[in-house]
Amino acid sequence: MNQIDIENVLFQDGNVSLSKAAILCSMIDNDYDEELVTLLSGHGVRAVITRAGGSGDNLKSKILRNTFGAAENSGLIAINMKNRHVIMQLVDGILRSFDSPLMNVAGGGLKIGLAVRGNDIAMGIFGNLGLPGLDVDYEVSASRVLYHCLED
Repeated sequence: MNQIDIENVLFQDGNVSLSKAAILCSMIDNDYDEELVTLLSGHGVRAVITRAGGSGDNLKSKILRNTFGAAENSGLIAINMKNRHVIMQLVDGILRSFDSPLMNVAGGGLKIGLAVRGNDIAMGIFGNLGLPGLDVDYEVSASRVLYHCLED
């Protein structure tokens, strides 16, 4: 069986898909984080990878804070109120996709990928959530793209 080239997965209609780039950043083995970010950069996509872990509202808060920190501290986005609002929209949309009453007590570890091209931004999240002490874990993954929203 042939191996699939990672670039074959990333491209859509001749360009790197921001959603695919963000979700791949969140799913790639930790040892390859920098290599993937460099590969994406060669295709005009700036990316950053971070992580969040915790339980309940603490986990939700960490997802938001770590996403802000990674985006701003890496220089991925300019620090201004409009861009901060964009990050809040991304995180809100992602959390809504798997939020449930169980999330209020679940704990877990998640990897977060952010990808930017021009004024467009995508966020991907992947990881495990579970109930402490019950050995019941489940995988979650989601991505979201917002177009024409970032300011320089």
